[in-house]
Amino acid sequence: MYKQGVIDIILLFVNKRLIEAPKNCIEYVVYHEFCHFVHPNHSKQFYNLLQVMLPDLRESKQLLENSVIL
Repeated sequence: MYKQGVIDIILLFVNKRLIEAPKNCIEYVVYHEFCHFVHPNHSKQFYNLLQVMLPDLRESKQLLENSVIL
């Protein structure tokens, strides 16, 4: 399985195949990685923050997970 994105101290790296994904999937990956600046885990607080930043979180995540791109 490919990772969609990994965040480093200053740089955000994303899978180059992500460019083929719908815009909301790209936004999901970027917001997901940026939320790790606040919560460096996948806790409930992490997902609460992500939900605030990305109201269509569930739909975007589902579309990305069902994508044949990654």
